[in-house]
This record gives sequence, C-alpha cells and structure tokens, in this order.
Amino acid sequence: MKLTFGAGLLTLGLLAASEASAQNVLKYVNPNIGTAHSRWFFYTPAAVPYGMAKLAPSTNGHYGNASGWEAVGYDTRQNSIEGFVHFHEWQLGGVSFMPTTGELRTQPGDLDKPGSGYRSHFDRQNQVAEPGYYKVLLDDYGITAELTATKRVGFHRYTFPKSDQAHLILDIGSKQGESGEVTDASIRMVDATHVE
Repeated sequence: MKLTFGAGLLTLGLLAASEASAQNVLKYVNPNIGTAHSRWFFYTPAAVPYGMAKLAPSTNGHYGNASGWEAVGYDTRQNSIEGFVHFHEWQLGGVSFMPTTGELRTQPGDLDKPGSGYRSHFDRQNQVAEPGYYKVLLDDYGITAELTATKRVGFHRYTFPKSDQAHLILDIGSKQGESGEVTDASIRMVDATHVE
C-alpha cells in the first residue's frame, strides 16, 4: 500500500513538473522596464541570451555621453527614434540603420524637433517589445520596422508605404553612446540588395 501511494505521488510530481516546464514564461518579461534614463546595455529587446547581435531602437545615441552618466540609447521618456542599432550593449551602438521616405536628410536632427532631421515620431501604442523581437511604426514615414536576432545575426525588416522616394540610411560616422569618435569608416554598395 505504501509503495503504491509513493509511486502515485512520484508520478503526480513528475507530471506537475513537466507541466510547469511547458509554460511560456517569456510572456511575463517586459523589456521596457528600466528604460527611463537607461544606458545602452539595459535595452536589447531584439536579442537572444548571450547573443552577439543585440538590436534595439535608439532615441538619443548620437548625442554621446560627454558627462559620463547620461542616458544614451533608448529612453522611454522620448517619443522619436533616430535609428535602429546593432550591439546595443555596454555603450557600443554600432552602425545605425534608419528607413525613411520623402526628401533625403543626412542628420538625425534634434530630440525636441524631429522634423529637423531624419528621426521619426512614434507612438507607444504602435510599439511591440518582447524577448527576441521589436516592432514599431515610424509615424513620420508610415514605415513599420521589425527587429529580431539569432545568436550571431541581427535581422531588420522594414515595410515601406508606396512612395517615390524611399531610403535606408546607414549612419557609420555617428558616435553612439560612449563609443570613441569614428575616425575611419566606409561602406560600399555591392548590388541592389547587398552592402559591405
């Protein structure tokens, strides 16, 4: 009798444990917690654990970090995006990508005046941030930006509206966060879909 009861209890315990491990705990993760006055390494929604590519939007990264403890990268108090950056960790912004339409602008513009450059307003109602995935609608251009990553590769997908002028700006010369000044950089268009 004791053996049957013990075996039954063990079986129930194993079933309960397997059911608990099958639950999706990622639904409880909110990547936006702690993004007010954050530093680069605190906001990487489009990344996998210990991955090399950590993609995220940047609201103020090109301003740098002159005083040593300034919010750089993504700040939830700001409502415009200046680009989407790889290696969003430890104050290293990497290359910034920004999709735009209309007249080509070559500077990010001011935080308080997004129309002064290529940055775009966005509404948090049109933003999705979850582990491994980020999506937002860039209001000024009608472009949907999506970011995701594998362990070593970051993926961007931009859905453009019908437009006579569509651009993808690769900002390779902007100081991002605490990165040093860019002294030498180049980019070459290999064909219509590849750059190096």
